[in-house]
Amino acid sequence: MVKRYWIYVPAAFFLMLLLSGCSFISDPVLMMRTPQLSAEKESLRSIVMAQLPEDANLIRSNEEDDTNIIHFVDLDNDGVSEAVVFYETPDQIIGIHGMIFKKVKDTWVKQITFDGAGKVLESLYFKDMTNDGKVDIVAGFSIGNEEIDNEVFIYSYNGKSLDRVLERPYTNYVISDMNKDHINDLTIVNLKRGESNYITTFQYEDGSFMELDRLEMKPYIYDYYNIVAGKVYVDKEGNSIEGIVLDAMLSNVGEASFTSVIIMEDGKLKSVLPDQQQTYRNYRVYSEDVNKDGIIEIPLLNPPIGWSFFKNQDEIPYFYSYYQWDGKSGLKFVIEKYHDLKYDFDFGFFPPQWHNKITVDTKSQVNKYLRFVMIDTGKTVAEIKFFSLSEWEKQHDDWKYLYRTSEKVVAYKKNVDFDLDNNNKNKAKNEVPPIERKDKQSE
Repeated sequence: MVKRYWIYVPAAFFLMLLLSGCSFISDPVLMMRTPQLSAEKESLRSIVMAQLPEDANLIRSNEEDDTNIIHFVDLDNDGVSEAVVFYETPDQIIGIHGMIFKKVKDTWVKQITFDGAGKVLESLYFKDMTNDGKVDIVAGFSIGNEEIDNEVFIYSYNGKSLDRVLERPYTNYVISDMNKDHINDLTIVNLKRGESNYITTFQYEDGSFMELDRLEMKPYIYDYYNIVAGKVYVDKEGNSIEGIVLDAMLSNVGEASFTSVIIMEDGKLKSVLPDQQQTYRNYRVYSEDVNKDGIIEIPLLNPPIGWSFFKNQDEIPYFYSYYQWDGKSGLKFVIEKYHDLKYDFDFGFFPPQWHNKITVDTKSQVNKYLRFVMIDTGKTVAEIKFFSLSEWEKQHDDWKYLYRTSEKVVAYKKNVDFDLDNNNKNKAKNEVPPIERKDKQSE
């Protein structure tokens, strides 16, 4: 943007600025620092590529949040970041490998090459797992076959050598602080369908990872499709409990699911929701911190009042009701929204005081028209309507745009003010209604 202004500055004025020593003249130099950094990264990438074996390819992990090919991390705690990369060699038995580079004077130099396992880099984290103030590499590997155990490795780098300090099979794992001693621990889930299902927490002590505790779980779980670690309870005084929330599918037929919450109490792992029916659902849904209060919520699917007699589950406009563990053996309601199962969009969150006081008019039709009403008065508080693309372009009156598919535009009206959830999963951040795009194609 700076260059655009300099083009139109008269020569005399430009000379005057030079003679006056105006500090503004240095701004373009400062602006060039970011491109210089990018050039340095490109130089590093060229050096990395030159070190790759023939037919090898740089890879990212399968974690959604991992968008980097090259990771800059201070592994030896000397105040200077190393560069860590992983690559695959498809034709080798051990298909995943890593390299660590360090900048020496003005160039990047390879320090070490190390082996992973399997064929796929499933996950990658950089955490201090050995409690020495230095960041370790935590990597999960698989062979790409869900019937064969994955492997999680922890590598510790001292500036000269790389030690593999842990190697364990896993189905899922999380890094947390289950025993609240302010030291990272590793909790591993091992599930063998129909045979065994247990959770084990490990922590580094006296030069190796020790087992803190192991908890046997129900063996009939088909799959843990979502596992999240974090705060699961906060009391009135602000004291919090860390835990692990596991969303599990019961079989590979249908999507019936339920949730378990695991904490550590007096050094022992404990499941705090022993009654599976508390969290049973007909569909697969995800536990998460939906209201951003720092505590993980558990979703339940509730048919609106008056809809429980519908035999066809696809015809029910389910409310997603989110609960938190109550600190004992139950759940407490937090917040609620409507979620469309077919098109995967959200509408809500509704005010908490509406819980069990709002429903959907039973004359409504899922994926056509929904009318949200108060149970005691029948007052309409909101509506959702599905338009074809042509209908939306022609006329949509005072309907407001909510969501778009390749065939439909979903719109709404609100007669009462409440927040809408903007995290509709399939909606691009820059998406606008079709009728509003005519003069914005170049933006």
